[in-house]
Amino acid sequence: MKRYNITIVGMGPRGLSVLERLVAHAGEQQLALDISLVEPGECGQGVHSARQPQHLLINTVASQVTLFPAPGVVALPPRCATPSLTEWARQSGYRRVGDQYYRIGATGAGAEISEADYLPRRLLGEYLTWGYEQLLAGLPAHVTLRHHRLRANDMWQQPDGRCAVELDSGFILISDYLFLTTGHCNNAPTEQEAACANFAQEQARHNSKLAYIRHVYPLDKLVQIDADARVAIQGLGLTAHDVIAELTVGRGGQFVREGQTLRYQKSGREPQLILFSRHCLPFAARGVNQKGLAGRHRPHYFTPDAVAALRERALRERGSAQLDFDLELLPLLRREMGYVYRATLDGGAIEPAAYQLAEEEGAIIDVLLFPLRGREFASLDEFRRYFDDWLRRDLAEAVRGNVGSAVKAATDVLRDVRATWQAMLEHGGLTPASHRKFLNVYNPVINRISFGPPRHRNEQLLALREAGVVDIVSGPGGSVAFDDSAACFELRTRFGDGQERHPFDVLAVARLDVFSPQTDDSPFMQNLVRRGLVRPYYNGVYHPGGIDIEPGGGVLNAAGRPLGNVWALGYLVEGAHYYTHALPRPELASRQVLDAERCVGAMCAAIAAHATASPPPARREAAGGHAKASGFDPVGGAIVALPVVAAETAETAAAAAAGQESLATPAEPLAPRVPV
Repeated sequence: MKRYNITIVGMGPRGLSVLERLVAHAGEQQLALDISLVEPGECGQGVHSARQPQHLLINTVASQVTLFPAPGVVALPPRCATPSLTEWARQSGYRRVGDQYYRIGATGAGAEISEADYLPRRLLGEYLTWGYEQLLAGLPAHVTLRHHRLRANDMWQQPDGRCAVELDSGFILISDYLFLTTGHCNNAPTEQEAACANFAQEQARHNSKLAYIRHVYPLDKLVQIDADARVAIQGLGLTAHDVIAELTVGRGGQFVREGQTLRYQKSGREPQLILFSRHCLPFAARGVNQKGLAGRHRPHYFTPDAVAALRERALRERGSAQLDFDLELLPLLRREMGYVYRATLDGGAIEPAAYQLAEEEGAIIDVLLFPLRGREFASLDEFRRYFDDWLRRDLAEAVRGNVGSAVKAATDVLRDVRATWQAMLEHGGLTPASHRKFLNVYNPVINRISFGPPRHRNEQLLALREAGVVDIVSGPGGSVAFDDSAACFELRTRFGDGQERHPFDVLAVARLDVFSPQTDDSPFMQNLVRRGLVRPYYNGVYHPGGIDIEPGGGVLNAAGRPLGNVWALGYLVEGAHYYTHALPRPELASRQVLDAERCVGAMCAAIAAHATASPPPARREAAGGHAKASGFDPVGGAIVALPVVAAETAETAAAAAAGQESLATPAEPLAPRVPV
């Protein structure tokens, strides 16, 4: 039986989905695979470490989170049990005691986890590791798997087309097929970010509390912040809530409910927190989920079919299928949201064909999307009142639920039409200018009003405001400046005819970087770009992020040609794709699963095609019986012989002891192809 070497670089949730599909296909098609996993941490967890404190939560109800394909979505079912996160937590004996979750089994203590619970991310990490272990237990006998607890450092294609992946120990893996699922990234600093870092470094001798924290994860780095420091958190989204929780509850503070009121009891170790962002608006709280596991609004106007029809018309009239979001699609979205708003208020369905967006409903939708449009604030106090009132009004709507509240039902449309977003946007679906505007203007709005935190996070934010732990000293359009004389940062915002100026010591950037191969700071990605194995994805002259891929996920090189045996999934391709970071949902056809199925299916098709091709040349061993990995270096253009060193993993050592062949030994090569 012909054996194939498969490597997955990055084993967070996306890599886990690829592995799950590999196991399913290998079992069904009797494929003999030697799978290598390149992941320095625990397989499956990614950023969801099982060692995180309990006060860091996922922002989706756990019953809507799964690792596995929904029944009927893919032809080959998983080879193991497929509980959702909630089902797994219950089966594992977790119960809720107050705001904490403990594995106490059927003791009667605590409360059973409900369908509406937002679980700690550490439980999600445990669940993902459990899923990985289930996949290991279900491996077919003809499949081997080894986990290399190392990082990938470099990669090239050999003359026969196979991939050589160099790990940071120098060990080299030779792979017939490769999947890149490396997840989130850190970018090289911008000019402004470098200036902030330099200021903090240069002025630290005059202010011991001064610090610039450009990447807040892992959050344990926040331990360096003094209790008497003034901390400005840049961003008001989900990452900001993590930072707030770490610097309050994480420092011994407690939230106490007194009747219907939530109070915060200080520990005395909390620093003074300041919140600001470009618009200085908080994220809207998630409405109580009243839609069950798979319930969602099925759109009538803003649909993939409508997008396809608009493309056909654009192609006829303009000679291009690219669309303009503002002119052609926003009217459909406003009508969709207005329809749901009106139907919710009326308490019943309206005939879709008869509904037209009324002026009143259109104005309400516009305020939901852009609440600050046309609004000015004469003073900081006026903006503070607006900020707190907005939070209270939003919480009242969240309590009414995503079906009962007309506001939450309308904004939940933005979450329910994810398939339309993808049909509209992906692979250059919008004109370059419209694509840029959508990501810079509309995408932040979608995230803010539809993908916000659990509602109790915003309750806690109000309690922290009332306790004086969190302050708002800025407003829309605030900016960061340097005060050399006081050796501190300064937050400046114009209100009316004056300017508010507030000093602070620590600038914590609470946002995630947009991935771009040109600015990513990882040596692995830098080497892929340097060798011409990947290129940035461009829509015309606009680079929204991500690497360039074929529609099926195959990686394109610098010349625009497919590598043929390399696929990329998840955050790496957020640019050509849209909204790749959502985990699968039970009972729904989820993007993560479908992408993994598509890429693994392409690999299986390539294996089938290779099986019918002419026999490959005989394998040659290096003198002395030690395998050599030969690689074509597109930069230098030379063939280099690289000695293979012993794998620095327990898995490899165990495999060697069992007499298994090292993955560093090249398998029989594929039919030769010209290296690129």
